[in-house]
Amino acid sequence: MWRYQLLIRLIAPLLLIWLAWEAVKRQGGWRFIFQRLGFDYRFTSRPAQPIWIHCASVGEVRLVTPLIQAEPEQAWLITCNTPTGMRAAQSISHPLLQLAYLPLDYPSAIQRFLAQAQPQALWVVETELWPNLYQTAKKAGLTIHLINGRLSAKSLRAPAWLKQAYQACFNACDIIMVRHPTDKEDFINLGAGADKIQVVGNLKLSNLQQPRHQPTPTSADYVVMASTHQGEDIALIEHWLALGRTELLVVAPRHPHHAQRLFKTLQQHGAMVCLADALPATPPPGLVCIEHRFGQLLVWFEHAKIVVMGGSFVTKGGHNFLEAAAYGRCILTGPDNRDFAPEATLFEQEGGLIICPNYEKLQQRLNQLLTNATLRERYGTRAAQLIAQQPDVLTAYRLALGR
Repeated sequence: MWRYQLLIRLIAPLLLIWLAWEAVKRQGGWRFIFQRLGFDYRFTSRPAQPIWIHCASVGEVRLVTPLIQAEPEQAWLITCNTPTGMRAAQSISHPLLQLAYLPLDYPSAIQRFLAQAQPQALWVVETELWPNLYQTAKKAGLTIHLINGRLSAKSLRAPAWLKQAYQACFNACDIIMVRHPTDKEDFINLGAGADKIQVVGNLKLSNLQQPRHQPTPTSADYVVMASTHQGEDIALIEHWLALGRTELLVVAPRHPHHAQRLFKTLQQHGAMVCLADALPATPPPGLVCIEHRFGQLLVWFEHAKIVVMGGSFVTKGGHNFLEAAAYGRCILTGPDNRDFAPEATLFEQEGGLIICPNYEKLQQRLNQLLTNATLRERYGTRAAQLIAQQPDVLTAYRLALGR
């Protein structure tokens, strides 16, 4: 643990530069910088002892939204690491919800935050392991629950000194609630006590049985490539363009601030491309549309012919394909679906998901499915059926959390 404490102090000057860069790049402003340093928390009111939920970014905010909305009389406090996560949290309608950025993992910054926020408990979502956060919160008397817990491949491969720091997080937890038995094994292998771990289910399955419906964003038939990463996006687009299809291609980068970079790269390569807010009413055949706006992905999912999930053709563990499944879409992914391994295995075995081993196989599958509406609809229908068959995970979590 001493190595971790020494390291974060040695890199403090670099973190200040990083904060300034992130504030500009992600449009977080001065609020992002000051609050990440443990200052300038402007809570509009002080509800008695809110439950504090820490969410890294957008996906985690969406995950806990049903928990928050289920209790309109409970005071809540959400912290995020990123401006995009903050914007997602700002969209939650709740009368007793406060928002802030999480302080960096320095005890003094966390103590300043706790003095202002005065929460009664801390719920940490999924993969966030910050030793000083956990230990400082525990010393302040907070109960700590890790919810929808999972560990990244990077965490499992961490050096011994960093694993020791992670164990300090586990020791501070009262309960570790995980998605699957394999997640429980991962936590035990990293040093968590088996008696603290409960297998509750994947909270990302909550509220998917009744997805929100919206009008189609374009009159054209289109394919969506969602949550793509740098390098992966170009490879996906190149293989799509090689097909010579007339459908509109919509690409939504995992990080919206990468959209301008992707747009300029495609322009330089002579591709016919536009940003989503400049999409023509009647898109010409072969157009590539880059979605750079926040919060639009579900709208595109609902009416797509096919959804290709990014983060799976590179070693990122895959991304959440369950939302597209809830809309009954035909979904394709790449080979790396570690973060959704049980769901991906189930959906593939049951005919609700197609996993492609490489870009070439994806290219073949796209051409096959776009020329065979019956096959495409069969996959989409099965995906929606599998979502409808999932257990009530929201109720399971509320019971486990004593709500």
